[in-house]
Formats: sequence, C-alpha cells, structure tokens
Amino acid sequence: MRSPERWLDVGAGHGHFCTIARDALPNTRFDGLDLSQSIEDAERRHWIERGIRGLFPDVAPKLVAEGASYDVISMSHYLEHTTDPRAEIDAASRVLHPGGLFFVEVPDPDCFFGRLLGRQWMQWFQPQHRHFLSAKNLGRLLREHGFEPVAWHRGEVHQPVDVTVSTYLMLAHITPLIDGPWRRTSNGAAVQLLKGVLRTV
Repeated sequence: MRSPERWLDVGAGHGHFCTIARDALPNTRFDGLDLSQSIEDAERRHWIERGIRGLFPDVAPKLVAEGASYDVISMSHYLEHTTDPRAEIDAASRVLHPGGLFFVEVPDPDCFFGRLLGRQWMQWFQPQHRHFLSAKNLGRLLREHGFEPVAWHRGEVHQPVDVTVSTYLMLAHITPLIDGPWRRTSNGAAVQLLKGVLRTV
C-alpha cells in the first residue's frame, strides 16, 4: 500500500500526532485543523504543513473551492466534542479524495465500564463531551455520507482510571463541596461528620 500524499488531522490541537506520524510517513504532507491558536503555533513550529483554524463544516467549502483533497482524514477524540457530528462527517465526505480513508477514534459508550458505571463513567465528561456514538450509530452515519467501514478496533483505554474517577464522582455527588439553594441540606451532626470523612478519602 502506498503512503498517502496528503493527510488532514481534524482537531489537531498542537499538532503532536502529525509530527510523530511524519516519522513513519516522511513523504506525507500533514495539515491540521483546530479552533484554537494552537494550530497556528503548530504550523510555526513546522509540526504541520498548514494550520487551518475554524470549524470543519465551515472550512470544508473553502477547502473544496481551493481544490484541496486529502487521502486520509483523521479525527481522534474529536467527534464527541462537536455540536453536530453529522455535519462533521459530511465535511469529511466533501474534502476526502475518492477512495481515501477516514479514521475516527471516539470513546465507546457500549464498552464494559460504560455499561457498568453508568452516569458515573468518567468518559461522559460533561459538558466537554456533547455526543456519544456507539459503533452501530457511527456506522449508520458513515454510510449515510457514502462511507463504507472497513475495520473496527476496540483498543485498551489510554488512561485506565475509570473506577477511581467514578468513585470520586460518586463521592462528589453524595457530598458536594458547594452548598446551593437547590440542594436539601441536613445539619445533623452525624451527617456532617460522615460528609467530612468522605471528603478526606
């Protein structure tokens, strides 16, 4: 398989992925897209060839008008942060070269810990994570936009602290640090003692 000529990393941040991937693919041009100034810093550092600042659905028509076409588009832990995943996938379908590859990495709400821990699962990460797509729903959206999934991979978590963080979230729910008018308060000495103990755990 030949190396891709042009690769667009959407949600590229500071361009760390691109600069590392270039070691394996030295003949590939890596562009990055992000909302923050970090993408301009990445271009200045030469970690990417071109830094594109903006929302992907807004930028895609301009890229098409410029004749920009990519062999690979990647979105790693990006799609769950967006307000409209369907619009993001549509943008990818417009900018990707026919026969190109579209790589998407997202947290899996159908994973073991996602089902076991429920609302205390740390990957819900509200309000930063706005959408969660199961493999079934992601596959449906991809097919709606002309993509045909060729491989699914469920990898090990990068930060194996699900139970630890979920325990913290549960304790924070039971013993909130901030009292508010919307919470029922209990001034009993035993309850206050219990809350104090839990907060120090």
